[in-house]
Amino acid sequence: MILLAPPERRAVRRAVTMSEKQPLPWAYLGASVRLMRRVEEWLGADAPRLCTSRLLQTTARSLRSVYIDYIGELGKAADSPAWWFGSLSEKNPAVSKAFLHICYLAVAAELCRTRAGAPPLLLVVENRGVRTAIAAHLREQGARFTEVRESVLSGTGAAARDWVEMPVRRFYWLGRQLVRMGTARVLGFSAGAIRGAAPGNTRRWLLLHNWVDARSFDAGGVYRDVIFGPLREDLQKRGLSVAVVATILSRAPYRRILSWLKQSGIPVLVPEASLTLGALLRWAWKLPVRPPKPRAWPRFDAFDASVILAEAERVDWLHPRAADVLLLSGIVRRWSRHFDVQSLIYPYEGQSWERGYCRAMREHFPQAALVGYQHATVSPLWLSFFISPREWGKVPFPDRLIANGPRSYDLLRSSRIPERVLARGGALRYGALGADAVFSERERSTGERVRVLVTPSVLTTQAAELALAALRAFTDPRVFQVTIKFHPYFPSARVLAEAGLDRLPSHVAVSTEPMAILLRDTDVLVYTDATTAVEALAYGVPVVHFESNCEIDMDSLADFDDVRVSVETPAELRSAALAAAHMDRQEYAARVRRWREVVDLLLPRPDGKTIDLFMPDGFRREQSEAGQAVAKVQ
Repeated sequence: MILLAPPERRAVRRAVTMSEKQPLPWAYLGASVRLMRRVEEWLGADAPRLCTSRLLQTTARSLRSVYIDYIGELGKAADSPAWWFGSLSEKNPAVSKAFLHICYLAVAAELCRTRAGAPPLLLVVENRGVRTAIAAHLREQGARFTEVRESVLSGTGAAARDWVEMPVRRFYWLGRQLVRMGTARVLGFSAGAIRGAAPGNTRRWLLLHNWVDARSFDAGGVYRDVIFGPLREDLQKRGLSVAVVATILSRAPYRRILSWLKQSGIPVLVPEASLTLGALLRWAWKLPVRPPKPRAWPRFDAFDASVILAEAERVDWLHPRAADVLLLSGIVRRWSRHFDVQSLIYPYEGQSWERGYCRAMREHFPQAALVGYQHATVSPLWLSFFISPREWGKVPFPDRLIANGPRSYDLLRSSRIPERVLARGGALRYGALGADAVFSERERSTGERVRVLVTPSVLTTQAAELALAALRAFTDPRVFQVTIKFHPYFPSARVLAEAGLDRLPSHVAVSTEPMAILLRDTDVLVYTDATTAVEALAYGVPVVHFESNCEIDMDSLADFDDVRVSVETPAELRSAALAAAHMDRQEYAARVRRWREVVDLLLPRPDGKTIDLFMPDGFRREQSEAGQAVAKVQ
């Protein structure tokens, strides 16, 4: 029997009183580590928690292709900018929780099936829509369950919060865009002008879109590309006029970064400089005031996921994220009045802003080549990277997609992205990882304490989950020395607050040093879904993967069980870290050889042929030859 409850103290305690078995076993389906810890406190230490991490990850892998095709079918029917720029179509796990929530639904169904006749299980489900979908499915299956509903005040409060949150978010969005536009103009970035371009330059430009923050400048203020590495300089050496389209990260100090860009002297475009007050007000006015109307959704596999999908559309209504994408058409139109473009190169992750640029460039620079570059490792579960054949030819997509290694190329090809679009390049961002000398630069620890480097995910929940597990696993300062390097996109305070941690023990430190420095003084790296694991293998550091109990982890090493150990609990994490750090020299030497093979598959060294793939003339020539070949066959 299943007892279904929200993460509210009163509901949880009521569910406990309904059960004859004490202490009551429980499981948690939700993306908040903070709430999960509260439930743990309410139930007490004696109540055993069922770890669902492996079941969640297995479920996600089994439903992956089904979900991609399901969204593709919806896109084929919708086929509009409103759909292509929305979070459902994007499938970005960092933005849309729809796939995660469907996986929660499937996990709950499996728990109910496998526990038929077993003692009661308290299933605490964080999201109201997921609880509704689970209850409907269990009724449909005739399963025994009891639903403990949330309080009326909680339900009505959530609806009221939406109506307060929506206008607040829109006013904030409008104000933020106005401030950025004004700041860019004041600092001399004019609409449609490439700052830093030589006077009288009439050549066609190659635009290199990049994310910019403090990491993009060295101590002397020289601009450095953290995504494309030396690509800009290599293309300039080949005679191309290259300008950086600088999108400044939201948490970066906007005015300071613009000042540094201005002082760097490189040709640069700041998109916000091409905004106008009229365009901002027009798109703000066009944003829907009322939430999306209920509509019929086709069944997803064996489940009715209508409530979950409707909630995803409601979240899009709350957040004016699509408005940022819709603004790009006007920005690119203003560019077209001032200069010509032969190519746009951007970091490919399948996000909605990329689709916005592709659509705008095809409208205003129809002769320009669009090149997406997959710049880091990619997991099969980072769904935004993949599209369904059902939506091919409709979803805005680049003319060429360059994978940064054999493994990524095979993943993208197996997902049925046409081979005529795909190209296999090298890892521009991580080129040094392919060097033979990397392995010899690290020295094995001879000290008594095991030096553990923890690299949390870019997702806040997974980062908090891993940090908490690491502190529970590596408690003894006589045995472990722990360093945590948080993702640069998120401040450590935010992650620690989500984990419910006020302070760190004395043997645990937070570092912002580059990975190349940290890895030379590390015995084992612990991660959930980070490219840092591949970097560690390149430096001869063994890695341990901690499976997420809350979210789907996008581990790029998931298919390489021979290079990493995957664990579910802090106790397993401790044991695996000790074993990895204390392997004998013979075993270590054998493993290093295999690690090198995997590094070369995932992040191989780039060469001149990689740069050739970005050349606009060569690209158009290859396209022309391919078109002639197709015509002959037909």
